[in-house]
Amino acid sequence: MLRVLPQILAFTLVASLTASAAYAAQPVEWLERMSHAHRELSYQGIVTHQIEDQLASYRIVHQVIDGREFERLTPLDSEGSELVRKGHSVNCVHPAERLLRGVSQKGDFARYYDLRLEEGARVAGRDVVTLHIEPRDVFRLGYVISLDAQTAIPLKTETVDQRDQVLERFQFMLFELGVAGELNQDDAREVAHHNVVTDQEGKPVHPGLSWNPGWVPEGFMLADTADVQSEALSYTDGISMFSVFMESANGVSPPATAVAMRSGATVSYTYPIPDHDLVATVIGEVPLLTAEQVAKSLVVPQ
Repeated sequence: MLRVLPQILAFTLVASLTASAAYAAQPVEWLERMSHAHRELSYQGIVTHQIEDQLASYRIVHQVIDGREFERLTPLDSEGSELVRKGHSVNCVHPAERLLRGVSQKGDFARYYDLRLEEGARVAGRDVVTLHIEPRDVFRLGYVISLDAQTAIPLKTETVDQRDQVLERFQFMLFELGVAGELNQDDAREVAHHNVVTDQEGKPVHPGLSWNPGWVPEGFMLADTADVQSEALSYTDGISMFSVFMESANGVSPPATAVAMRSGATVSYTYPIPDHDLVATVIGEVPLLTAEQVAKSLVVPQ
């Protein structure tokens, strides 16, 4: 027995080192798996959404029907009912679903984020792999995502700031693969997929608008959610996303100073442009610094 013990220990050490090397070598593959998993798999469960000491619970059903994704979110408490009543999408409480979704420059995000894997504690009774997405600059937030080891579905997602403080947390308490029956599409939201569009020089501008940001963080490109009629633009780097809105003050005096607000990972920065009787607002899951600099860079022709 004593002679066998060193062999067992040696085998265990080699297996451990091999597993560690595998985790270190394939964070990008896990991201790709996560992106495809939502497009291909149906599932349901109970999820919680936490911002500071506020906790809301939901029943979520995600179903792929003829290649299209549909989701239904049912609140299980008053906090969840309030969120749904205000018309928030399912992705509002399931942020990892939109990471890399439909973005064409998937390879570029490695220039702006460091990725690493580690073995994580079980979530919803399932084995997970924990993916850390750490920004390389001050203009982005970070993510810690616990991916189901079998399906790569994110079972827990934490959005963190530069100090690694958790701003917002989403977590499955119960997770089941497959959905019994077919969702009533009238009661569910279809999940949208957005592509990135740029001009020929790769600049994040929209030719259909009279205004555009003079600056966005490197790597952010215009998404196809741009709405010329409502004077709105959306930008993504493949992981993070923010939108810029321009509204007329309609003769009402705009706020004398900028107004900044944060709810969990989402920041809102409203900036008056009195010379043009306009008010600009930047909203997204980015640091306040990013929203402020984008708003102040807006170029409006005379």
